[in-house]
Order: sequence, then structure tokens, then C-alpha cells
Amino acid sequence: MTTGSHQPGGPAALGRRGILGHEIQLQRLLQAVAADTLHHALLFEGPRGIGKRLVADHLAMAANCTERAPGAEPCGVCPTCRTIAAGQHPDVIVVEPDPDLASRTIAIEVVREVIRQAQYHRYGARRRFVIVDPAEAMLEPAANALLKTLEEPTADTHFILVSHNATALLPTIRSRCQRIRFGPVPETAIRAWLDGRGVERADVVARLARGCPGRAMALVEGGLEEREEVERAILEAVAGPLEGVYALSQKLTQGSGRQEWAARAELLLEVVEDLARDAVVAAAADGASSPWAPLFPDGIERVARAVQDARDDLEVFVSGRTVLDALLTAVRRELAATR
Repeated sequence: MTTGSHQPGGPAALGRRGILGHEIQLQRLLQAVAADTLHHALLFEGPRGIGKRLVADHLAMAANCTERAPGAEPCGVCPTCRTIAAGQHPDVIVVEPDPDLASRTIAIEVVREVIRQAQYHRYGARRRFVIVDPAEAMLEPAANALLKTLEEPTADTHFILVSHNATALLPTIRSRCQRIRFGPVPETAIRAWLDGRGVERADVVARLARGCPGRAMALVEGGLEEREEVERAILEAVAGPLEGVYALSQKLTQGSGRQEWAARAELLLEVVEDLARDAVVAAAADGASSPWAPLFPDGIERVARAVQDARDDLEVFVSGRTVLDALLTAVRRELAATR
């Protein structure tokens, strides 16, 4: 558990106060603060890297800025704004998985401590914010512990649950929250931001970002080369002998613990999704090419289901190598059927 804002190195240079897009969501949230009608429990849902956490931070600043009326754009320079942005304000509590734990979960003890802190008088902010990121990292006992607080909230305390996979949350948690959905930022907007900063291959990065500024930032900071290496490895593995599939799965899931290989496994899933999407685009556009074009349409649909099954299995801690073996074998089978 920490108090804080976005992490250093994140997409803090994007757009207004670090945010690219989401103008409608921001406008409605700020209007609710100004009218004193902000819901005590908000569920921010959308893809990873789309800017949900940045909006949560911005909302906390807008509600507590000492130089602006509540709900106006925060000044960003008053002590309160600076402290929130630096992740040091005691009334903005961030609950997140311990990075040193391989499970990447939020335990009931952590949630109970937050609930205890939420009963205290605020240190000086108009409104206290508790940001849980990602909310689906809460184990079921932790989620149930939070549920009672969501049902009987403390005055002027707001909970923001940031979720990349809202379906993984308990239905009772979802039902207590006002759901705010964040859609992809237009590719043209991401490309314009990249072009304005002189990023090479901005068109490629904007396309691969899939509407997520955070993902674009990660690609700019070195992830593009890694992604292209994984793509080459996938294409080679699924086109060759089955042993190549197993070798790639083993390579990507090597390590002493889940935390060490989880990011590599997620990258493989994202690349498979990108290859499938490229096949759909190629089918709809004259002259476009894709190595998986022969899979369209039914094979692409089955690949998409296989990717979702892989994500579901990883969520419940199925062996990473087993998950990647199954996914890559399914893709290889679909491609073999087109030859």
C-alpha cells in the first residue's frame, strides 16, 4: 500500500495534466465534483495503459486543489496538487500489489488497514481518495472486506477501483460502483503526439498502441524492438515443427517465479492479438498483407477465443508454460488447416 500518483516514467507528458483523450469522462467527473454529486465508489474500466490511473490522480487534484474551485481544472502548482502528483499526499491512498510478491495480489490485511485509515479525520484535503489499482488484484476475502465499506461509505471519502478486467471483479463490487468506461484513444491522436515529439516510426508505434497511450510510451522506451523480436519468434514457431512451439514457451516462461516471466507472457498474448487484428485489416483493405490472412474469418475468431482462454487461465495461476503451449499450438493448428 502506498500513497501516490502515477509512477515515474509513465505517460506523464501526455495531453492535459498527463492525459491524452477521455475528455467526456473528465468533464462529467469534474462536473460531479463541482455539484457535490461525485459517487463514493467509482469503477474505472478499460484496457491497461489507456490512462485510467492518470484520470484518477487528476480527479483527486481537481477535488482538492487550493487555488481552484472544486471541480475546476487543478492548478498543478499549489502544495496540494504537487503533493498529490508526487505520490505523497496522506489523503490520497493508493492500494496496489506488492511488487516484491510473485502473486501480484492484494491481501485482506492491506484492505483492512486502508479501511481503518479511512475512518480517521482527513489531514487537510477536502475529500479523501482511495485508489485500488488494479482492483482485480484483490483476493476474494479482500474484496469482501472492502464491500462493507462501499455499502456504508465514510463521508467525503471516495473509492476509485481501476480495472483492466472488470469481469474478474465480484458482481457485488461492480454493483456498488458507478462504472466509468474508458475507450481507446484515436490512433490519429496518439500519432500526432508522437510526431510532435519527434518519435521515429510514429505510425508503427501508434498502430501497435491499440488506443493506449501508456502502451505507446512503453514501445517508445524500448518495447518496440522486444515486440518485433517476439513477433518473429511466434511466426517462426507456429510455421515449423511442434518442438519449436514448446521451445518458445519454455524460453518465455523461464525464471524463478511468476513475476519474472508474467510480462513476457502478456507480451506474447498482445502480439498474437496484433497479428490476428492485422489479418482482419488485410481482409478488409485491398493491397494489405498479413501472414495470417488465410485464417480470416473463422480461424481468426478461434485464435481470439484462444487468447482470451489464455488470459483467463493466467488469472487463476495456471502454469505459464502450459498456457503458452496451448495457445501457440492452437494457432499452429489453425494455420496448418489452411495449407
